[in-house]
Amino acid sequence: MTEPPRRIRRARPNLPGTDTLMGWVNRMVEISEEHPEFRRMGTEGDTAVREWIVDELTSRGVRATEETYEVPTRHYHRWSLEVGGEPLPCFFMNGAEFTGPDGVSGELIHVGYELEPHVDVRGRIVVMDLRSGPVLPGKVAARVSDYVYDPDGVMAAGTFGGQGGPAPSNFPAPYYEAAARGAVGFIGILTDREADDDSFFPDPTGRVHPRIPGVFLNRTHGARLTAAMAGSSSPGGVAGLIHLFGESRTSTSGNIVVHIEGQKDDAIIVNTHHDAGWSGAVQDASGTAVVMGLAEFYSRFPSNYIQKDLWFVMDGCHYAWDYPYGANRFAEMHPGLLERTCLAIGVEHIAKRFVGHEGELVDTGEVEPRALYTPRNRMLFDAAVDAIQANDLRSTIIPTPGVIPLFGETQSYFLQDVPSFSLISFPEYLFFRSDTVDKVAADQLQPTLATILDLVDAAMYLPPAWLRTIDR
Repeated sequence: MTEPPRRIRRARPNLPGTDTLMGWVNRMVEISEEHPEFRRMGTEGDTAVREWIVDELTSRGVRATEETYEVPTRHYHRWSLEVGGEPLPCFFMNGAEFTGPDGVSGELIHVGYELEPHVDVRGRIVVMDLRSGPVLPGKVAARVSDYVYDPDGVMAAGTFGGQGGPAPSNFPAPYYEAAARGAVGFIGILTDREADDDSFFPDPTGRVHPRIPGVFLNRTHGARLTAAMAGSSSPGGVAGLIHLFGESRTSTSGNIVVHIEGQKDDAIIVNTHHDAGWSGAVQDASGTAVVMGLAEFYSRFPSNYIQKDLWFVMDGCHYAWDYPYGANRFAEMHPGLLERTCLAIGVEHIAKRFVGHEGELVDTGEVEPRALYTPRNRMLFDAAVDAIQANDLRSTIIPTPGVIPLFGETQSYFLQDVPSFSLISFPEYLFFRSDTVDKVAADQLQPTLATILDLVDAAMYLPPAWLRTIDR
C-alpha cells in the first residue's frame, strides 16, 4: 500500500465519531419510516426530517436555518395491474400519468428489450424488458481514471454498481416513444435485476414526465406475465388494466443551511441532499450525516483559521426536475454567491457493496466503490490524492475529466464553471425500498468526513485564481 503523504496541518478539534454519525443516519431513517410517503419531497416525512436536522444541529450549538421554497410534486396513493382479470403485483412509475376511475385498458404487446420502429402500439399497453446497467467492472476502472486507490485489489475483483447498477440502461426513452406512437400504457419489467424488486423510485435519472400511465414489475411477476401472453390462444391477445390514482400539487420543501462566516468574501460550498424515495439510509442520510458533522466541526473551529465563507447545505428535492433542484434554488436564494464561490464539494452515498443473487441482495463485506470527481486543477488533484490516502478511502477512483459525467448535488455548479468535487457511489439498491440502514458503510462515515475536511482545508489558504486554474 502507498504510504500516506506527510502533511503539515494545524491541530483540529475532535471529529464527530462513528456512533454519532450513524446515530444521525438511524434517526433520519426512523422518521422516514413513520410516514407513508417516507421523506419524498414535499411530504410530511420531508418536513419532519428537515425539522429534526435543524433541531439536532441547534442543540449542538450550530446555527442552522431552513430555507423553504415551492416545488411541483406528484403523489401516488393507489396503483394496480390486472391481466386477464387477475391482479399482478406492481409498483407505480415515478412521474407517470394518473388514470381515471376506470383505469386504462388495452391489449398487451411484449416488445422485448427494444421498441422497434415498425411495431404498432396504438391503443395497446407496451410490455418491455428493462436491461440492467451500466455496470463498470473494477478491473477496467484504471482505464477511465486518473487515480485509483485499491491497495488490496478488492475493487479490481468486483464492480461499480453491484450486478445491475441503480437504474435500467434502456429506460426511460422507450416510455416516451411508446406514448408518442399512441400506446395507452407502459409496463416495465425489471427482467435483469437479480434482486427481484419492483420498487424503483428514481430521481431524474429514470423519472418520467406524465405522458401515459406506467408501472414496474419485478422479474418473477414479469416472467408470469410474458408466459401468459406467450401461451394465450385468444384472437384478441391478452388484455391488461392499469389503475394509477394520485394527485399533483404544489408543495413546500427546503434546504437546511449552515453559514460560517470567513475572513474573506471567497466562498466554499459543501452540499448533499436530505430527501429520499424510501428509507434512504444511503440515499442520502449518509451524506447528510457527513455534512452535519462538517457543520458542527467548523462551528467549533477558531474563526481566524476560516479564511473563506463556508456554506454547508443539505438540499431538498433531489427527485425534482431542474436537477439538482435544491442546489439550484439555493443559488437563486443567494444571489451573487456563485460568483464568489471558488470551490464546491458534494458528498453522497457512503455505501456497502451488496449484489443481487437469486432474488436477494447479498452483503459482500466490502465498501461500494466510489468516484471522487475532481477539478482539472493540479493542486486540487494532489490534495484529493493526499486526502484519499491519508484517510484510507479504499475502493476510490478519481475519474478522468469528461469520461464519466459528473453526477450529484454539485452538478449545476460544475456546469457554471465553479471548480467542483463530487464524492459519490452508485450501489444497485440506490433507488429501491432495500436502501435501509444495513446498507450504510458505517465505518466509512468518519473517514469520508475527514476526506472532505482535508479538501476544504487544502483550499482554505489558496487564492481563488489558483483554484480556478485549469492545468491538468
